[in-house]
Amino acid sequence: MKRLFLILFSLFTLANLEISAQINSVLKELDEYIDKKDYYIELKEKKISVLKQGLLTKTGNLEKLSYYNSLFNEYKSYKYDSAYVYAHKCLEIATAMNNPSRIIEANEHIAFCYLSSGLFKEAFDIMSSVNLDKGSESVHKDYYTLLSRLYYDMADYNNAEPFRSEYVQKGNMYSDSTIKYLSNDSLALWSVLALKKMKQNQMDEAISIFKTLSESTIDDHTYAIAASSLAFIYEGQGNQDEAIHYMALASIGDIKAATKETVALRNLATLLYKKGDIHRAYKYIRLAMEDANFYNARHRKIGISSILPIIEKDRFEQVEKQRNILIGSVVIISMLFLLLLSATLVIYKQMKKLKEARHTIQEQNKSLLSTNAQLLEAIEIKDEYIVQSLYGNSEYIDRLEKLYKLVNRKIIARQYDDLKDSLKESDLRKERENMYSSFDNTFLKLFPHFVDEYNMLFNPQDRIEIDVNKGLTPEIRIFALIRLGIHENERIAKFLNYSVHTINTYKTKVKNKSTVPNELFEQRIMEIKTIRSN
Repeated sequence: MKRLFLILFSLFTLANLEISAQINSVLKELDEYIDKKDYYIELKEKKISVLKQGLLTKTGNLEKLSYYNSLFNEYKSYKYDSAYVYAHKCLEIATAMNNPSRIIEANEHIAFCYLSSGLFKEAFDIMSSVNLDKGSESVHKDYYTLLSRLYYDMADYNNAEPFRSEYVQKGNMYSDSTIKYLSNDSLALWSVLALKKMKQNQMDEAISIFKTLSESTIDDHTYAIAASSLAFIYEGQGNQDEAIHYMALASIGDIKAATKETVALRNLATLLYKKGDIHRAYKYIRLAMEDANFYNARHRKIGISSILPIIEKDRFEQVEKQRNILIGSVVIISMLFLLLLSATLVIYKQMKKLKEARHTIQEQNKSLLSTNAQLLEAIEIKDEYIVQSLYGNSEYIDRLEKLYKLVNRKIIARQYDDLKDSLKESDLRKERENMYSSFDNTFLKLFPHFVDEYNMLFNPQDRIEIDVNKGLTPEIRIFALIRLGIHENERIAKFLNYSVHTINTYKTKVKNKSTVPNELFEQRIMEIKTIRSN
């Protein structure tokens, strides 16, 4: 019996060593691909550049639409903003062509962008507006595929019952609809079936299909999805080593496909963190955040932000433990060699600073999550106005420089009468109008629906129509400044060159006309969203 126990123990130990060697091997391979990721991004950018160059020579709508579709497909898992732009270009051309199938396809592109950036409601609204009656079989297939993913993603981000089960059920229903448009034994059919089996908790069948897919001749992006799904299943079954193995393979596939809209690296970092590999977990979670920022997927950023401070905290503690070991060694050496006493004092001071830094980091991490949502909008507004301010200041300085040169010339030539006439040409009112025009253009770029939503706060007869050439009215400009966070009447009056009394009069007059109670009017103004928040 003792000999049998030793044999079994040896076999178990060898199996664990083999699994550990397998994980280390695939993680080493992943690190090598991370070092080469710029190469794959360059390949992606070259392909996009070729398409853009080809587009320049196309004049027909059908040719342009083909190139816009290709550019959308290149960008859709690479960069959200660009994918969104080309999705709308597809819609413009398809609408001009009056082609129902192409219009549906373009709307599916836009819905995909919303879905990939976490705007589930907006994606659902687009999909609900689509009329499939005149659509081709291809757009039917894509429509049901996108709807199934929408419901599956909503289920993944909402664990509350009964909503999660309802979302999964609807996702399965639309997967069945997709299958009707797929040929037997096609890779697309197997992909849909595997995902459906996984959502139905038929994990053994899902594993079998996903493994078949991963061993087939498929593109890197599809391979990454299959490997990531296998990792998810193995993690759910408690097989952490297999989960890490396949999540690393999925991350490699994402790098080779230059995919930025991905969760593989984030999930791999979480798995490694649970396993105690803090160093690699920190490295991968930082790379995952870089990808999320590049793609501009807000729900991915929020997901990463929930685990990043935890990993950073443990990494800090790990470094601190290592530092403690070093300090212990120094203390021992100091006891043996009194000459190192000064070094011990320095290390003590460093420890005190580390403790203070740790406390500061903990406090910052607590406030980071609570302010994240507000910062998203504030950063966008700030960036837009900084750029506009830089251009405005540059133009203003150019005009001042020309005026200074003119004044200097006139003084040297003793042309004082001409100088007086020249100074009269400096029209401060025109400068202020230019400033207001610049403000209006920048504000409407950030809040393109502001005027429409502002008018919704009034009865039809009290609504204001804006002349694009004249800019915003004083009333709307006052509440535009309030929407930007400027609530003090003194600051508003100074910017608009009015008295505080005039500002109060305007505000009271507007609120009295509104259908909203006066005390709630400014709150409703603050609820008007930027274009990215819609």
